[in-house]
Amino acid sequence: MFADTTANTFKKIRTLKNLFIMTTNKLPEEDLTLLQTEKGNICISIIVPAHRLSPERRADRPEVKRAIEKAGQLLQYKYSKKETEPLLKAMDELYKTIDFTHNPDGFGFYVSPNIKLLVQFPFLVEEKVMVGDSFELRDLLYKANYADPYYVLLLTEKGGRLFEGRWDSLFEIKDNNFPMAYKDDYAYAKPVRSSSYAGYSHVKDFEKDKSEMEAIRLRDFFRKLDKTLDNYLLRNHPLIIFGVEKELSLFNGVSSHTKNIIDKIAGSHNYDSEKQLSDLAWPAMRTHLENDWKKLVKEFEEKIGEGLGVSGIQDIWNVTQEGKAFKLLVEKDYRTPGFLADNEYHLYLRPPMKPHKVLADAVDDLIETVLEKNGYVYFVDNGTLKKHHRIALITRY
Repeated sequence: MFADTTANTFKKIRTLKNLFIMTTNKLPEEDLTLLQTEKGNICISIIVPAHRLSPERRADRPEVKRAIEKAGQLLQYKYSKKETEPLLKAMDELYKTIDFTHNPDGFGFYVSPNIKLLVQFPFLVEEKVMVGDSFELRDLLYKANYADPYYVLLLTEKGGRLFEGRWDSLFEIKDNNFPMAYKDDYAYAKPVRSSSYAGYSHVKDFEKDKSEMEAIRLRDFFRKLDKTLDNYLLRNHPLIIFGVEKELSLFNGVSSHTKNIIDKIAGSHNYDSEKQLSDLAWPAMRTHLENDWKKLVKEFEEKIGEGLGVSGIQDIWNVTQEGKAFKLLVEKDYRTPGFLADNEYHLYLRPPMKPHKVLADAVDDLIETVLEKNGYVYFVDNGTLKKHHRIALITRY
């Protein structure tokens, strides 16, 4: 999952000089690293919900424009005209790249003197307009939790097509293996009626034999196709299969990848577009990922009895500073301010009666520390960790 790769990429901090990024869907982990390096500069983060369907989609254009204007007002209030002009221009340029006829569930604008980035979110987001000295990365981190690749296999009587998926997008694989065509070139000799008394019994037997032979040959083809999947499912990637009941049954009977199959979607989808297929496949993949996160919560609760489970942000803060953080589980929208005084291992949730530093969101600071110390971060739905004070940690020892 995301946290594994990001913990490593945070070590690859690069100097940014006149670097501009523009993207609309894919977010490499390195982009998160680059955004993190902008800390200390003017950073604009705009998160806006959107709608995939009409007529709700019609309101998205003015809502996005309004959010950008709000960010512009905050900029002009806090900074000089010389500083704000190029940033306002960058936001406007990003806005003009949006195709509002094909909306995701949300948009993210990330603009600084060195970066301009537009991100599409395949899940519901809450509106946020923030201008400060660092980017608001929570939704990007959450998106990265959904970044595990998966495959979609479309089975038909004519062969098989394979698609690689990431988030709610599918891309058909076209190489030396796929699409794989099935050719039933076996010659079936039609029976001849032996006599008028025999009627059509021979014909019916022939049709039965032909049907059985076709099933055998199709099964052999699916066995070959399944073997070819070895080249793509190298890391036990999830697999979603489309096909009519007959093809699904035949393939399942010969496949050596049944453990990879997370869903089978029955029906004729031969002429569906990639968008139509992804609209059916992505909910299945998303459910699969969220079930994995639920297993992590169960794992955490089992670790409590072993003395390796900690809950509550103050206790987690302490053990994280000690380098014990292994897997951090956080509710998606959990935020809380914090305060540090003379002991950086102790996090106050109320201002102490001595000189102190204010943390606008102690949860974000904690997440950053866990990643820097090669830990893992997983986001779960709000309410999942209610009895654990909305945040939980599995420690290394």
